[in-house]
Amino acid sequence: MNHLSVITWIVLIASLPWGIAAAAVGKVFVDQLGYLPNAPKVFFSTQAADSFFVVDVASNAIRFAGRISPWKSSDPASGMTLFKGDFTSLRQAGKYRVLTSGRDTSFAFIVSDTVFQQAYRASLKAFYYQRCGIELTPMDAGAYQHAKCHLSDGFLHTSTNSSGYQAAAGGWHDAGDYGKYVVNAGVTVGTLLMAYELFPQRFSHDDIGIPESGNGVPDLLDEVRFELEWLLKMQAANGGVYFKLTRQQFEGFVMPQDDSGVRYVYAVSSTATGNVAAVMARAARIYRPFDRDFADTCLARAQRAWSFLESNPTIMPAGGFRNPSGTGTGEYGDTQDRDERLWAAAELFLTTGMTQFNNYYALYYTSRGLFTTAMSWQNVTAMAHLTYLTGARQDIETALQNQLRSSLRTFCQNLVSKRNASGFQVVLSPGEFNWGSNSGALNSAVLLLIASWKENDLAFRDAALDQLHYMLGVNPHKLSFLTGVGEASTKFPHHRPSASDGIDAPVPGLLAGGANQYLNDDILKALFTSSTPPALCYVDQVGSYASNEIAINWNAPFVFVSGFFSSFGGATNVGKNEDTSPEGSELDQNYPNPFNSSTRISFSLMRAGFVSLKVFDSLGREIGTLVSAMMGPGRYDAPWEARQISSGIYYYTLTTAHSRETKRMVVLK
Repeated sequence: MNHLSVITWIVLIASLPWGIAAAAVGKVFVDQLGYLPNAPKVFFSTQAADSFFVVDVASNAIRFAGRISPWKSSDPASGMTLFKGDFTSLRQAGKYRVLTSGRDTSFAFIVSDTVFQQAYRASLKAFYYQRCGIELTPMDAGAYQHAKCHLSDGFLHTSTNSSGYQAAAGGWHDAGDYGKYVVNAGVTVGTLLMAYELFPQRFSHDDIGIPESGNGVPDLLDEVRFELEWLLKMQAANGGVYFKLTRQQFEGFVMPQDDSGVRYVYAVSSTATGNVAAVMARAARIYRPFDRDFADTCLARAQRAWSFLESNPTIMPAGGFRNPSGTGTGEYGDTQDRDERLWAAAELFLTTGMTQFNNYYALYYTSRGLFTTAMSWQNVTAMAHLTYLTGARQDIETALQNQLRSSLRTFCQNLVSKRNASGFQVVLSPGEFNWGSNSGALNSAVLLLIASWKENDLAFRDAALDQLHYMLGVNPHKLSFLTGVGEASTKFPHHRPSASDGIDAPVPGLLAGGANQYLNDDILKALFTSSTPPALCYVDQVGSYASNEIAINWNAPFVFVSGFFSSFGGATNVGKNEDTSPEGSELDQNYPNPFNSSTRISFSLMRAGFVSLKVFDSLGREIGTLVSAMMGPGRYDAPWEARQISSGIYYYTLTTAHSRETKRMVVLK
């Protein structure tokens, strides 16, 4: 804080003839949701000014005063000259605005530990709105309800060298259109499952407002399962996985239930197969405490997909999938499948412990470099490396993990340097504002968060948080890119339901793709040129599919990052099979966690009954019973000694006559 004396501020305020109430919202860029109390807080402005206030919205009382300083004389991405104010030391919860001595004021924002809950919950529920093949009911979808759609998915295209029907209704609509694409589903599901597996305490809410809410399973896992079950339907009998399910040409702007065109299942692809092998193997680990049969199915399908890849060691179709003649829907062109195979091997090793998968990863882990870029649908190398790096198996190769950790640290240090060079503190440099650029920043934020966790480095965490701020208003457009969140948010996304439902507001919680300096649609070409600063090449118009479309793989890292920062107050309901009413029980997170040799598990009973507290490994095998007895109401502590237990992920389950609850813990030796 640049401290100014009270007298100085009294003189300054008195000298402002326009006063606080007369200020207009100008070029002051803030996160329209707000800031965490104990995290950095900065704003930017394009107007020169000496000083600023942070003003309480309700009372107009000044809660903070500081100096504005020059920041970037010519931001390389936006071309703007920017000034900066820092109010990090304001930690008092409240609703505020920034007011500058240059007569500009910001949108209102809040300071709170739960400031990002709205964005997290909206972005996760957005996947429900993308569901295909079911009715979106008024109870769960509100005004955005619609009838069942695409129940005839889908007929085998001639590219499959087969004919007939493949029952593949369900899953998520991929983006602004109604197609369903396996490779994009893979990185999406992988990102969401990784969020839960690494940070379950932050992603265990069971009250997002989807049909499964309240069933005792975290809603993130319920929502992802809806897509996993569709992916199972896309697997052929030989283990290979069909590439996509779409019409031959994009449908018009109609509601999904009104899209009556014939939809086809397209050829088996090794990239699709690798994605499914990877996410099914990960799902087998994660869902086992909740549904053993489903976990078994996922693992069997992952192994079947791997067998197909072994039998087909080169990319297929040859050269990668290409749209056949007469088809013009999304191609997701990828001429390399080494990354998908590597990711599948890493996930299968962590799930099964089988040497063949570890050997494959160790043989090929450098084939596409270590951490050289953030993950995307076209390159999932980072997903493979993150899986291996964060694995906690006793038989994992620690030398490889150390190499990966060093590479991730170096990569993230470069990201921090890029963030520091950016006027809006985004990790994108000129040249990187491509189609879906917002997801590039968010996927980088995911890497920064994992690096922060591994290195205990707050600089990485703060850089990740800046990417979230960028999405929610600290960007050249002074816009929240998440529909329905913020005072000024994306209103006209390239999204067929939003454009066709007759409702003014778009479907909430959808992330727009963001600035695209390569001008890949006619609207961008009409508005901008190659000399336009890259971060400015965005427009909030339905027709700009290259800057304003939405996509599931863009929402997924937003869920990861916003969920990470939204749950410092504590997520609840991990693995509850019944609601813990006053007649039930309450299971606490063990402490410490992670731990080395011993931990303590606490729980509360609201009435007498038989109680069981057991510990399981990641494959669902029982490895210990801590409690098995009749017990009366009260609060209890159960110590667990893990001195003879190897490093890894473990689960503990509290079972009574009225409830069952599971939580996750990590042993690190």
